[in-house]
Amino acid sequence: MGRVEALELIVDEGQPANAGRFFQLGHDLLALLDELSDVPVPWWIRSLRTGSALATLAPPNEHPEHGRVLRLAVASLNAVDRGFRLSDEWTPDAIKAAHRFVEHGQPTDLEENWVPPRLVLLTEGSGPAPTVVLTPELGDRLRELTPFVRSMPGSVRGELVGLNVSRGNRASLRLPNKRIVRLGFETSLRDDLKDALYQQVEVSGLVRQDGDGRVFHVKAEAVTTLVKPDLRWTDLIGIDPDYLEGTSIPDWLEAHRGEA
Repeated sequence: MGRVEALELIVDEGQPANAGRFFQLGHDLLALLDELSDVPVPWWIRSLRTGSALATLAPPNEHPEHGRVLRLAVASLNAVDRGFRLSDEWTPDAIKAAHRFVEHGQPTDLEENWVPPRLVLLTEGSGPAPTVVLTPELGDRLRELTPFVRSMPGSVRGELVGLNVSRGNRASLRLPNKRIVRLGFETSLRDDLKDALYQQVEVSGLVRQDGDGRVFHVKAEAVTTLVKPDLRWTDLIGIDPDYLEGTSIPDWLEAHRGEA
């Protein structure tokens, strides 16, 4: 399959579109993509069409690699529709966002000619475009996959790799094992996070873990930049040759045991 170019959201195909449903689904789709992307992405609307409402969403021209997020969304939802589970890239918040997205596409009691919304993945080259249909059955399967979550005060260390304040205050923290933890924060922390971008930090606040104990979200209350020491332990060897006062190391340790 070729490089991903864009993602189409089609609502009320073949008939005048319900405006509330269309705009709600657009909002929900952005929320889902935010949960699946490692860093905040400024998605573009490449085209709009009326009648049946159609919006084409694409990554910025200078960052086509973010198209992988669109592929992940479509491929994973298709897998769930076929009865498979989701990959570890899907956090509990991403699953909840997907469930909201599908549920908001369902008909009201008064609608008789409802057509389920669709996502269509546009890629380079020929061949049928991968498609997800937002059916009630898909919503039921996503609800069943919603995992257990625990919350507790705590802190997490890593590199602050992304920051976005245009669609709510959110940021991305890359852990030493390369996993991404999403951060939410109050406006009062914006400047602190901007100053700490691309640096090693410790973020403390309300930590959320999945059923396997993996942290996936922190509601940040404080952020501290971790200063890398100028000296290593090996650099201290010989820095003060008179420190032991002329005694051997074993004798000095014996004489000063318990004083630290």
